[in-house]
Amino acid sequence: MKKKFNFKIVGSGPTGLLLSIALSKFDCDIFLTDLLTKDRLIDKDKTYAITHSTRKILSKFRLWEKLEPYLFGFDTLSITDSVTSTFTNLTISDLDDDISSLGNIGWVVKHSDLMDVFFQEIDNYENIFFMTPQKLLSKKILFDYQFLSTGANSLDKKLINFVDIKKSYNQSCLTFKVILRGNCEKRAYEIFRKEGPLALLPLEKNLYQVIWTSSTLKSIERLNSDKNFLMDNLSTILPDEFKLDQIIGEFNIFPVSLSLNLPVLNLKKIVLVGDSFHTFHPVGGQGLNSCWRDVNTIFDIFNKNIAITKMDLILFKFKYFSSRILDIIFTILVTDSLIVLFANRNPLLFPIRRFSFLLLNNFPFIRKLVLNQMTKSLIYSRIKQNK
Repeated sequence: MKKKFNFKIVGSGPTGLLLSIALSKFDCDIFLTDLLTKDRLIDKDKTYAITHSTRKILSKFRLWEKLEPYLFGFDTLSITDSVTSTFTNLTISDLDDDISSLGNIGWVVKHSDLMDVFFQEIDNYENIFFMTPQKLLSKKILFDYQFLSTGANSLDKKLINFVDIKKSYNQSCLTFKVILRGNCEKRAYEIFRKEGPLALLPLEKNLYQVIWTSSTLKSIERLNSDKNFLMDNLSTILPDEFKLDQIIGEFNIFPVSLSLNLPVLNLKKIVLVGDSFHTFHPVGGQGLNSCWRDVNTIFDIFNKNIAITKMDLILFKFKYFSSRILDIIFTILVTDSLIVLFANRNPLLFPIRRFSFLLLNNFPFIRKLVLNQMTKSLIYSRIKQNK
């Protein structure tokens, strides 16, 4: 009788959950584990931007229609360089014909809604088992492969050998929600400032998620400041069409870094997935979208054959790394270049910055190139739907 493979996924955030759903399509048992309880995993005040490549991946696993009621779409992306006083607005008319009919450049989803949908989906599968590390250890299961999706600074990564390439921006992101009055309900904003970018993501009418990047010291200072002082500070940065009414919800702060963990290509059957594998600066909102592209690649590698074999598992790490590295390197270069060019007051860079916006505002094909690369990524055409 053919042996059923046992896969272990360490880390039950959005990446780990999607990976478990993807792997459940094969003849295997998936053991999903995390130090946090299900309720604590769900109850986090975070927000994610969703691109068209991610929409296609979620559709592939029949999750898009289940998540759609919780999504808020935006049809305009406003990009501003506050230092040189230049700006552009990218709209759905700048999208490729195959996606413009959907009426949105991208979508925004709350972490709690996303996790609720994913956990409900997992409950439908008899071969996905979510349990604590202690309970899983007591079962003494021999795993055929392990996937680590525990984040950039996880202690679990010490289990494997890798070459850690890292760049510290000495920055952190302060995130919180605000109620704004204005006439731009379906518009997202990316505002480049000398201390770092500030993003506004629409969650519903008049409700926005603020992602405010600055030096770690400044972010901590703002975190500990009075709300009225913070509102006054933020009001000086917001676009003119907005009036800040109220700051609501929790404040969160997280460090910003660029990292790439190159695996030692041995036969040890453990791989890193998502933020454990790579992190980027949050400018452009590529973080979770890139993590889910990892999941798509893992599924496609295993889906090439009728059934997963032991030889597939031996070769998997090599195929996975070679398939993902180009997209990851490209994303690193783009996000890092944006920060190098636009998050400063270096006068030598001002001509380049002004010229960039001149191109965006006067050449439609450049607008299309920039916007479609942001929302489609390099792999869009290779995301195949399941039959």
